[in-house]
Amino acid sequence: MANYTQFGKNVIFCAPAQMLDQPIRKESPVAAALLPGTVVSLDADGRFAAGAGSVSYVLDRDHLGQGFIDDAYEADDVATAFYPQSALILNVRAAAATAFTEDAPVFVGTDGTITATDPADGTAAYGFAAETITTGDAPELVAVKFV
Repeated sequence: MANYTQFGKNVIFCAPAQMLDQPIRKESPVAAALLPGTVVSLDADGRFAAGAGSVSYVLDRDHLGQGFIDDAYEADDVATAFYPQSALILNVRAAAATAFTEDAPVFVGTDGTITATDPADGTAAYGFAAETITTGDAPELVAVKFV
């Protein structure tokens, strides 16, 4: 696994720092092994599954279990996920070898990672890149802002 902390990315919720209340979270079991930062939605069984849905969330890391960004939730583990709200910046798992430009729209792939490529199927952008970065050989966390 890559060392995300070299970029200062060891959390999912990263801004705004002055926010007094925690962002809205949802708790649910995961349908399969998933890493924090993955975009998920609820499947027919009420479990978090990778990919966007009518309501999409971003998996958080396991704070209570002292989990790290690189520690995957295993199938049936209870996970917490953030509901992206306006004015939030979340570190979201991004596809490998992808160039992101600050303020450019990002889209969600079926595996729950974001990409800079518009799928051209009418899918709306999920959010906007909050940094200019090119990911490496493996998926990494990229700051995404929600407006």
